[in-house]
Amino acid sequence: MSDPTDRIPHYFVRDGDSFLPSGLARNPWFANAVAGGPIAALIGHAVEEAGFDPAFEVCRLTIDILGVVPHAALTPRFVPVRQGRQAQLHRIELLADGKLVAQAHLLLARHLDTPTVPAPQPHPAPLEVEERRFLAGATMAGAIRTRPVMGEARAPGRGVVWLRMDGEVVLGTPASPFAKACLFADFGNGVGSSTHAAEWSYANLDISIQFFRKPRGEWFLLDAFTEGAGNGHAVAQNIFADADGVYAKGTQTIFVAPGQELS
Repeated sequence: MSDPTDRIPHYFVRDGDSFLPSGLARNPWFANAVAGGPIAALIGHAVEEAGFDPAFEVCRLTIDILGVVPHAALTPRFVPVRQGRQAQLHRIELLADGKLVAQAHLLLARHLDTPTVPAPQPHPAPLEVEERRFLAGATMAGAIRTRPVMGEARAPGRGVVWLRMDGEVVLGTPASPFAKACLFADFGNGVGSSTHAAEWSYANLDISIQFFRKPRGEWFLLDAFTEGAGNGHAVAQNIFADADGVYAKGTQTIFVAPGQELS
């Protein structure tokens, strides 16, 4: 008899210290590769599992995707870089068959009670927006739901959308808001593209997230737009919010090249 948990949409299955990608983790451009969103979500999951000192807050996560990440067992490895009293820096290496395929740098700062300077949140609340299809693919077999505010995925211009992920990053472990936020940080180059998908590809080379605080709840807003100088690369600029307000801002470096729309 099959395990009913196998029917839960998921990106990875734990295998000892490694994680085996499911079909939902596949890269839409390369059949035998893992997409950027699941990679970011797996790194977020690994950060949550690492059990860092709770006296420290996550304030920055940067992810570099070092080429095509194979659709194979992935093993995270943590390397301490700085262990200060006020700040800590860790490198997270993602290995496939011993080869480095992606890496992240996690900056932590000691928690202190300081004045609050909230970022403006002019967007409607998630339940004020109609739920309908917005993403072109990357829906995790229907587990990712959307409430679009403006724009259209993979069409030029600013895009604003509320996103929710009801699947699991790693099968058998409920996905945390932080891991989901890492997943959605990969979506900015598609939601806020500056080019037509039928004419240009716009793969992201990295993901950078500056956290004001940890995200909360189930719905996550992405407000994204892309700017470039017409020289082969561009910058997607992203604002991230939950129902309580803006929790992070981020960027992605985009490689722009002639391409064609994915089927």
